[in-house]
This record gives sequence, structure tokens and C-alpha cells, in this order.
Amino acid sequence: MHRRDILKYATALTGAAMLSPLTSSLLHASVKDVAGKSTLNSAPMFFSKDVFVQLVQIMDTILPRTDTPSASDVNVPIIMDNMFDKVFKADYKDKFLNRFNTLQNHLSEHGFASATDDEKLSIIKKIESRSIDRADPVYRAYIDLKQQTVSYYLATEEVAEKHLNYLPIPIQYIPRISLKDVGGKAWAE
Repeated sequence: MHRRDILKYATALTGAAMLSPLTSSLLHASVKDVAGKSTLNSAPMFFSKDVFVQLVQIMDTILPRTDTPSASDVNVPIIMDNMFDKVFKADYKDKFLNRFNTLQNHLSEHGFASATDDEKLSIIKKIESRSIDRADPVYRAYIDLKQQTVSYYLATEEVAEKHLNYLPIPIQYIPRISLKDVGGKAWAE
């Protein structure tokens, strides 16, 4: 390997190492910016009210209230609305909205909005089982929404501090540890 190649790789790695905390801090800033300012009843900043209502229903089906809070309990839909309003680029927003429109049409054909919680879960499970065709727009829209829902959920302060292991000041690094040794909880990021 030549010295120039090594310098290029070192520069790329340094840049990536510097950008990942920035990306993480943008997400956490978005979470903190939203906390306390908006409620699920406030007007969304990016999505239409109808789309927002359906997002809340889907997110609460993905992460329902159990012994942990639901997605809407920790303002995940509001965080997502804020991210789309302030962070994401226009081309991604358009792509997401087009896919989501396809998902919305599919869900309305199956009566998702008026369905019981068990029926909603059944509809969602049928979408997840469509993974054989990964190019399916309904499947892609759902997976995109699910990934964001889970990411924003885990990034909320309440979930990180109350439902995951959390150390505000990390101590000793132990590379391999079983969940049983830490009370059965994963670590917060």
C-alpha cells in the first residue's frame, strides 16, 4: 500500500469518526428540542394531520404500551415529524412520502384505522411477511418507518434511562458481558 492511500484512508476514517457523534448529537438535539414543546394533539410541523394520525397508529402497533411505554408515550411521532421538518433532505422526504402513500393505501384497503389492536398487529405482520420481495413498495415503506420508529424510541431519554442500562459517565469497558450479568437490560447508546 502506498503512503498516499494510507493518508486517504486515515482521513476518511477520521472524518467518519468525527461525523458519527455529530449525527448522533443532531438526533439527540432533535429529541430534546421536541420534548415538552409539542404534544400528539399539536399540529405537526411537516406531516399533514391525517398522515400524522396514521403514523401514530402504526408506531403504536410496532411499539405498543406494555411494561414499557408505547412509541407515542415517549413522543416518537413528534420526533419523527421534527426530523423530517428540520433534518432530512428534500429528495428523501419526497421518496418517503411516496412510499408512505403506498403503505397508507394498503392499510386503508385492510381497514387499519378502525381495526382493533389485534387486527392492526395482524395487518402489520402480513406486511412483514412480504419480505420475500424486498422491492415491494409497501414492504419498503413499512421497514423504513419501523427502523426510524425503533431508532427514535431507543434515543429518547425516558427509554434510555428508565428501561435500558444507562451510565451517564461510562466506566470500565468490558467487551463481552451477558445480559444476565446486567439485569437483563441492553445498554443505552
